[in-house]
Amino acid sequence: MQTLIQQLLDKRYLWALLTLLVSAVVGWGLQYTTLDSTPRAILSEGDPYKAQVDQARIDFPPSTSVLFAFQHEKDIFNFETLRAIDDLTTRYNEIDSAISVGSLLNRRFNDGDAKRYDRDYLIPQLSDLTEADLAQLREIALADEDLTTSLLAPKGEMTLAVVKYRANEDEQATRLRIAESVLAFRDYLRETYPGVQVYVLGNVLFELDGHNAQIKDSTMLMPLVIITSILLLWFCLRSLAYALCLFVIAFLTIGLSVGTFGWANISLNQISTLGPLVVFVIAIADGIHIVSVYAQGLHKGLSKTEAMRESLAINIQPVTLATITTTMGFLSLNYCTSPGIYGFGNIVAVGVLWAFVVTLALLPTLILLLPTNKVPKPLGIRGFVDFIGHLVATRGNLLFWTSSVLIVVTLAMVPLNKVDFNRFSFVDEDSDFHHVITALAEKIGNDQSLAYSIHSGSYYGITEPGFLAEIDKFSLWLESQPEASFVRSYTDFLRSANRSDHDDDEAFDVLPQDKLQLIDYLVGYQLIQEIEPNLESIFNTDYSAIKLVVGTSNLSNRELLDFNDRIDAWIAANVNPEFEVMHADNSILYARLDRAISVELLTGFSLSFLLITLTLLVGLRSVRYGLLSIMPNLFPATIVFGFWGLLVGELSPYIMMLFSISIGIVVDDSVHVLSKYISARKEGKIPEEAVQYSLDKAGSAITITTLSLAFGTILLVFSNTFYFQNVALLLTPIIVVALLLDLLFLPPLLVKFDNWLEKRSPAMASA
Repeated sequence: MQTLIQQLLDKRYLWALLTLLVSAVVGWGLQYTTLDSTPRAILSEGDPYKAQVDQARIDFPPSTSVLFAFQHEKDIFNFETLRAIDDLTTRYNEIDSAISVGSLLNRRFNDGDAKRYDRDYLIPQLSDLTEADLAQLREIALADEDLTTSLLAPKGEMTLAVVKYRANEDEQATRLRIAESVLAFRDYLRETYPGVQVYVLGNVLFELDGHNAQIKDSTMLMPLVIITSILLLWFCLRSLAYALCLFVIAFLTIGLSVGTFGWANISLNQISTLGPLVVFVIAIADGIHIVSVYAQGLHKGLSKTEAMRESLAINIQPVTLATITTTMGFLSLNYCTSPGIYGFGNIVAVGVLWAFVVTLALLPTLILLLPTNKVPKPLGIRGFVDFIGHLVATRGNLLFWTSSVLIVVTLAMVPLNKVDFNRFSFVDEDSDFHHVITALAEKIGNDQSLAYSIHSGSYYGITEPGFLAEIDKFSLWLESQPEASFVRSYTDFLRSANRSDHDDDEAFDVLPQDKLQLIDYLVGYQLIQEIEPNLESIFNTDYSAIKLVVGTSNLSNRELLDFNDRIDAWIAANVNPEFEVMHADNSILYARLDRAISVELLTGFSLSFLLITLTLLVGLRSVRYGLLSIMPNLFPATIVFGFWGLLVGELSPYIMMLFSISIGIVVDDSVHVLSKYISARKEGKIPEEAVQYSLDKAGSAITITTLSLAFGTILLVFSNTFYFQNVALLLTPIIVVALLLDLLFLPPLLVKFDNWLEKRSPAMASA
């Protein structure tokens, strides 16, 4: 180690130059960094249903569309609302790449209603309508069950219009451009028809919201964190120059981390964009330990070089250990198959390694260039550390037992947490998205759906009466289930067409058995598709499979999974095995997300915790202290999650990943306290003296790093992203509790354990 320190000091200008050159080359990759705001960045890649959904997307290419929701105080059957819908229906092509629109204004009657009302469409020309006509239209529309489960609220207070688009290129820039044109048209409708509430909903709009949130966080939140961190360091170190040196280290580390991802062509996503912020505060933490001990050396009268040599000698081992263990903690997120989670873990792990390199190769050079006439004396939080030392010396027993009771009580409260995941919970409550989803659940009752693709196994199999009978049996059973708000299937059309051909005789509301008649109805459906481009594709290109959709509403994840399990059981017991039934949309994937990711995260956390503990055993060269390190590393998370279970009680998978994150971060403090305690014990100090020595050498640094981390994370409450806000609410108290345990619980624990051990074994104590 002395050789390494000598090299770092003697050739510090060379190391500094190489670091700057590498930073420039790797940082050039920043320009290649991209953002992925699509659902691909959230969904688990390991879900066994994912292959089925991917196949269904090939068989039934998903339509690209956006919803326009129109609401009025009373109901939508008034001239202002209908004119707004008509405006959209006639001018929809002003939306980028739009190809069709479906709304009440172009809703066709079936043959029977067309004859009864002597017109083809539900709503005739608006210019010919009177107030009395509007009342009749309302009565007709609300009596249409198919309409009130798709486009119209049962009480008439909201209606939907579906605008389909077809982009030439499936690129993010194209999708964002479409979303912006949708918002522009929405704003036009709001301005032109102020009495009508107009909202929009769609995947491209959701992606635009996520993209804009990431941009705002990068351009506004990140500078706020940086400025706050510099001011905090200035206050704690009583030196702006030292604070700026640490900022340079952190700034270069961010550039190296994100640049590495840019060169590797790995996109950042909704969660991994938090990575650079975490890297920033970790990079500062590494440097603070070196700077604080260096300043203490100067106070003792050492020269700048000797003070830096002493600081490196004291800190290289704990900083190295902290780097390894922190990297392990974040790399454990790779056990999760959600790209958002493992992407976040990887960018932080890369950043931690870069922070270690830059801190050792560049920071000594920067610090040694500074004059010594303004060295802080004492450090800004020295009084606090002295108070902690006095408290530990005089009230150590009370601190130990109080902390122990808190740990036990909160451990008992951890099971109060229930894992659940609502993929819409991170949406701003003031957004169109949240408003429309809520309205769909409360007013129309089709905010969720499960889709299935049923394969006949033969070309033109959808014209075989036996196959269609299986579909119809499945569809009728689904309609009888209490969770189903509607069921849409090709067999519904066939029964309706058969009934219509027999003068609406209910006795013919059955599937035709003649294959030629079935082929005729297939041709008829294809003609309807040409007239009504808004119709979803319900059979694949070789007519071997049919898509069936069952709508649900207001179901929790658990209820949705139970419903799906019951459907799967019925399929296994009642559907002919030669017909393959597969899941065809992402709804069940989102519902299964919490269960799958929770298991993966717990597996990764368990392994990382084991590896971190083993690393500390080896790095500290002590089984005793390596095992004792478990307590201050594990219990901060259990304490906070215990209170969270009591006060909130709901955990999403993205909150659970804080277990792995927290142990990766908080282990840094305990490593520094333990390493300095062990050094003092090796020099012959009794436990009480060794504890005071470790607090003297590490207390200031770990307090400053904790303050920096805590301020950096608490500022995330101002983030535009829900994930980051939850991180602020949970990770900040974990970091603070970790410091308190390292200062108030770990020292008394070390004193008690060593004194007890030495009383039990005098021979070992003398050794």
